[in-house]
Amino acid sequence: MEYAELHCRTHYSFLRGASHPAELVTRAAELGYKALAITDLNGVYGIPKAYEATKENPTLKLIVGSELVLEDGARLTLLAQNRPGYGLMCRILTAVHAGKLKGEGFLSWAELSEFGTNKFPGLVAIPFEFASERIAEVARYFPERFYLPVWRQLEKGERSRIKKTLDLSEKLALPIVAVNSVHYHLPERRALQDVLVSIREGQPLKSAGHHLFSNAERYLKSPEQMARLFRDLPEALANTVRIAGQCTFSPSELRYRYPSEWIPLGETAQNYLERLTWEGARRRYAGGIPQDVDRQLRHELKLIQELGFADYFLTIWEIVEFARSRKILCQGRGSAANSAVCFCLEITAIDPVRMNLLFERFISAERGEPPDIDVDFEHERREEVIQHIYQKYGRDRAGMVSAIITYRSRSAVREVNKAFGADPEAEPSEQVSAMVEEIHGFPRHLSIHSGGFTLSADPIIETVPIEPARMEGRTIVQWDKEDLAVIGLLKVDILALGMLSAIRRTFDLIQIREPGREKLTIANIPPEDPKTYAMLQVADTVGVFQIESRAQMNMLHRLEPKCFYDLVVEVALVRPGPIVGQMVHPYLRRRRGLESSASPDPRLDPILGRTLGVPLFQEQVMKMAIVMANFTPGEADQLRRAIGAWRSNGTIEKMGKKLKEGFLANGLPLEFVERVFKQIKGFAEYGFPESHAASFALIAYASSYLKCHYPGEFACALLNSQPMGFYSSHTIIEDAKRHGVHVLPVHPNISGWECVMEKINAAAPALRLGFRIVNGLGETDFEKFRDIREQKSFDSFLDFLYRTHLPPRVLNRLALAGAFDSFGIERRDALWEILAVHSTPSVNSQQTGSQMDFFQVLAEATSASQPQFRPLSSFKKIQAEFEAFGLSVHGHPMGALRKILKAVPPTTTAAVKQTTSGRVVRLAGLVIARQRPQTAKGTVFATIEDEFGFTDLMLREEVYKKFSDVFVSEPFLVIRGKVQRDRGAVNILVDTVSPLFGQPTGQEILRTTSYDFH
Repeated sequence: MEYAELHCRTHYSFLRGASHPAELVTRAAELGYKALAITDLNGVYGIPKAYEATKENPTLKLIVGSELVLEDGARLTLLAQNRPGYGLMCRILTAVHAGKLKGEGFLSWAELSEFGTNKFPGLVAIPFEFASERIAEVARYFPERFYLPVWRQLEKGERSRIKKTLDLSEKLALPIVAVNSVHYHLPERRALQDVLVSIREGQPLKSAGHHLFSNAERYLKSPEQMARLFRDLPEALANTVRIAGQCTFSPSELRYRYPSEWIPLGETAQNYLERLTWEGARRRYAGGIPQDVDRQLRHELKLIQELGFADYFLTIWEIVEFARSRKILCQGRGSAANSAVCFCLEITAIDPVRMNLLFERFISAERGEPPDIDVDFEHERREEVIQHIYQKYGRDRAGMVSAIITYRSRSAVREVNKAFGADPEAEPSEQVSAMVEEIHGFPRHLSIHSGGFTLSADPIIETVPIEPARMEGRTIVQWDKEDLAVIGLLKVDILALGMLSAIRRTFDLIQIREPGREKLTIANIPPEDPKTYAMLQVADTVGVFQIESRAQMNMLHRLEPKCFYDLVVEVALVRPGPIVGQMVHPYLRRRRGLESSASPDPRLDPILGRTLGVPLFQEQVMKMAIVMANFTPGEADQLRRAIGAWRSNGTIEKMGKKLKEGFLANGLPLEFVERVFKQIKGFAEYGFPESHAASFALIAYASSYLKCHYPGEFACALLNSQPMGFYSSHTIIEDAKRHGVHVLPVHPNISGWECVMEKINAAAPALRLGFRIVNGLGETDFEKFRDIREQKSFDSFLDFLYRTHLPPRVLNRLALAGAFDSFGIERRDALWEILAVHSTPSVNSQQTGSQMDFFQVLAEATSASQPQFRPLSSFKKIQAEFEAFGLSVHGHPMGALRKILKAVPPTTTAAVKQTTSGRVVRLAGLVIARQRPQTAKGTVFATIEDEFGFTDLMLREEVYKKFSDVFVSEPFLVIRGKVQRDRGAVNILVDTVSPLFGQPTGQEILRTTSYDFH
């Protein structure tokens, strides 16, 4: 008996299906189905996963379809017969979502009619929930391709429904087709289906009532079961096979064509790429292209030609060239750094030949798929690049890649608890836990990828539907990056990196300071600068890219980097991969000469020699799999993919088993094998390939060099690039002061919107704060008084009040923070005069009259009633500046508090640095960071700051639990603990925590920003 199921939803119908596409495909193949149609609601979200599953189940034919929602709730299932039909279906699905709220797409009858004028070529249609009077109208759009569905699921009213369908079939001469309206592959999934419906409707199961199916019949029944159900309607069964035979389209027909309009006339993509590459090589190697580089370029270009990827490289090159033409700093990252071609095209800044990076990690003939090139752009200007892509290619040829948001343990527990009527935050019951395990990894909704774009020479909407993203001006395709790879579509990652904004700004400021010198770039920053490495060895890295966290600072003390490759290792070490794999301590011991640097086996020396016999990078694990576990290069790449997908699907057992067995069979010690496998698990959480670590290390080095040699300009650029990085503006300013940078306050007549470097004497310029740091002050407000100021500087505070007309909220904030101190007016007096202007009608009305009248009326209004204010105390001034700016120019709050609070212990952070290990100290300070890494087994870390610097704290789990309320909520703490020293790294193992002010006060005492639990 042959049967094809033509109406089947997967869990990519978002809470309307309870099985993964692969589960449905596998089960259908096991049952001997002729074909299976995947018809998710309003999309083709599940098609790539189903298509991939058919490769393991080649006897099953996949039919690509979708179920459209129409404006009155009717539904129309479409099945693609051929490639043009599929393209039309994608266009229709794009129309379903265009201009609609997210998750509420539908096609109007007018739109359906408009599409229907061409008779929907290449599409079969099956209507559901249609009013009978609509059937004849819509059937005309699908001549000989319109079928009335019949399904039998033992439900109330079923006989009456089927009789009406059969009567309508006879009346309109329309064929019928059997379907089972499948929502899950096995009947056991019915319980999960009910939970999903409960979540979707926002009602507990006991109240979901009519929303739930009445039984568990919507599973994949065997052809024999379907034959028994429809023994009286054999034509309905036969039509399933007839339709399946007509639907010949396969996703394998989706041929991708790269955009190519910028290739000069008369040149092929390959010729043009080779010309650009050799021109770039001559620029990169001005003294002559080295032999090994020449050899590598020829190898890469030959492989690119064989695989047909020249257009892909040119696409990335064009985007990078656009950014450069707009002076937007950018740099390729990730595996692209393994490519000498990318280096010569100036897409990346790492020389892979000099770094001995593995090109096959980027492209391999065995893999045969497009490489993945990620490019970071300045975070404030990335939108310019995105809009350039839309404008150049058009929205029908460009769309951002979607990200599928799935249920994780916490969100699943919360939602399933609600479905069972329990408190969302309650500990899950056994029943809830079982359901959570099933729902884990199920898709919740589509989101927008952090920067992935797919581009095409042809309309992309004929390959995959596009729908609006929540973010204005963005559209996304219905597939994520893994789906695009399965189908073979181009993906370009246009990513944002705040540090690139800061570096570009620093370069600009240095050029102003030193106009005669060659402008600095990331490429021409002096390499291996001794002063920079001396700074890194003492972990002086506040504001520096990637190595500014407290964990990285501690590692810098222990690693003491002396060259660029040390920085590459530094970036990679503080990651779950090496930590979970217990590779960090062996590496550090070997670096210090405390143990042998020999590899576990001489055959591993070429792979592990550079990292002292310890595997730190993904590439090393891949190479080890090939050399010591008999993996083919293709299998090693599958291992890499499995590592990357482990976190989302939790499966690597098959590859891991083979890896372990191969290692042991080749004589590697069991202990080493176990450590490597733990490390692989850590990589799944977050591990760096060597090329990625090298790309980030280059930016880390560039930012370190700038901080070392131009601390003022670097701090200024960081402030202008906020929000970004690990530390608040306050910490950046305090660090700049410690480096001898003179910081000047916001000044009504001098400050611009951004912070600038201001020449005040022959010494290094001072950092003048700009109005952008003022909380609650918009650039529009600033531009108003800037335009007035350009006509004539402000003579006094009253002159500023009279001419700017700024709202009281802005004036109060500026006054309290000392922005008008330069006019010689006390802050409280300024507040009083602002109040007088805006609360006294006679004064307020004079703002539109002459300045003399305004001053006179104001004087009369304030002279009699103004109290005599005492000047603000030092702490109150700092407090007000934090309220307005998030920082203070006039001192650290701990410096002021030390003078007025007896509770402040005499020990300072500077003293702690000189304290011997094991000594117990009491220390007070402002908390600037709190962290709880998953790899730390419950230990919590924090950084506490005073006017002299900062100190790291460690709280074991039991201490954290005891003091968590105070520790998390209080900005100022007094701690007691034991000093611990490891080479240059110093921290305190805390045993007691208390609020500085004697009792909890919350954040009201000082508005601060700390980097908490990221």
